[in-house]
Amino acid sequence: MWRRDIALKEGSVAMILSLVTSIFCYTKIHTKLRHQHFQVQSNHVSREPTSNNGQMPLNIARYKKTVSSILWVQLALVACYIPWGILALLFAIGTENGMAWRAGETLMYLNSSLNPNLYCWKIREVRQAVKDIIRKLNCICQ
Repeated sequence: MWRRDIALKEGSVAMILSLVTSIFCYTKIHTKLRHQHFQVQSNHVSREPTSNNGQMPLNIARYKKTVSSILWVQLALVACYIPWGILALLFAIGTENGMAWRAGETLMYLNSSLNPNLYCWKIREVRQAVKDIIRKLNCICQ
């Protein structure tokens, strides 16, 4: 894009659509989880080892943990991108503050650093893989 104002407007629209899509998908997952949880609580779900045409039944506890991890990533995404979106809208109406703009961009880039840390904190398999990599690097360096 040659014009900064057009690029910011298009970027803002793309960011808003992405956030709305992400929030919609998370809400849908959360709603499905609650529905499944209520089915299990009221004993409407089959207790057979396999159901749904031979597929394994849903592990509710593991699914809840996954949804919780997704929520943390979602919250970090919204917290880091909303300030930039507000600043882009302010720029579009003619208000610009260089220091605030740099702070918003820094916060937006911070999200890329937060995600791996959130994955390591919330997902045991990722944490174990990182530990394995660090052990291998220690063996190579010594």
